[in-house]
Amino acid sequence: MHKHTSRRPNGFAKYRNRQKSAASPLFRSLPASRQRALRRNLIFIGTTLGGILLLSLLSRAFAAGGPYVVDDGAINAPGECNLDAWYTRNRHDSSTHHTTLSAACTPKALPRVQWAAVIEDDETETQVSPQFKASLWSWPDAGIEIAIAGATHVAVHRRHAFEGAELGVPLTWQPRDALRLNVNAGWAHAYDDGEQNQRLAWGVGFEYSVADSMTWVAERYGRQHGDQAWQTGPRLHVGKRLDVDLVIGRSLVEDRDPWLTTGATLRF
Repeated sequence: MHKHTSRRPNGFAKYRNRQKSAASPLFRSLPASRQRALRRNLIFIGTTLGGILLLSLLSRAFAAGGPYVVDDGAINAPGECNLDAWYTRNRHDSSTHHTTLSAACTPKALPRVQWAAVIEDDETETQVSPQFKASLWSWPDAGIEIAIAGATHVAVHRRHAFEGAELGVPLTWQPRDALRLNVNAGWAHAYDDGEQNQRLAWGVGFEYSVADSMTWVAERYGRQHGDQAWQTGPRLHVGKRLDVDLVIGRSLVEDRDPWLTTGATLRF
């Protein structure tokens, strides 16, 4: 799969307190945890809006990805890259949030392999995940694309750095110009609190083009004896190279925590 399926939500940058002299009276009246959450929201919203203003004339991005877990069977064209950033916050607990930055490129020398790196950061740890996705088969007339994808997860500044690995097969079928169906099946190895677990992983999703400026994306994914969740929301196409995702999701296990995600994808 494109991203490890246990991270809904997962990963976020540590945020250090500013000196009180730099805080406004409004900020000083809030608890420290609320101040950090508010600053994170303002920084991310400002960065996203600034990116939209600066990049709205660039080309359109396609396909699942960004904050979505279920991957598609396509890779970037040779020489093409994409940069994804998203911010997720638990709807019932504003102190639970994370940010993610992902970059992926397909080199012209290896036109069938896409290489990527993902950085996830939260209040407890930073995680780096090298990834690859290779195109196996493509039948344009039938609208079918199949790839193989893998990832390794490494925790930064931890004594035990290895967090796990994944290997999966994403498949995409496009029965109509406006509709793409994505199916993922794979295997996940996780190092959970000192216990090593190996589980089957799966996911299904669709992308429906509502208009030239918007695609609706939805997905359901999970792991054997592990996480189960769904996500959905509109993907807004701003110009030709920039997409903005507005996503709502919910876990289907334990506390059934809901979350909200805002993300942006840029291709170049």
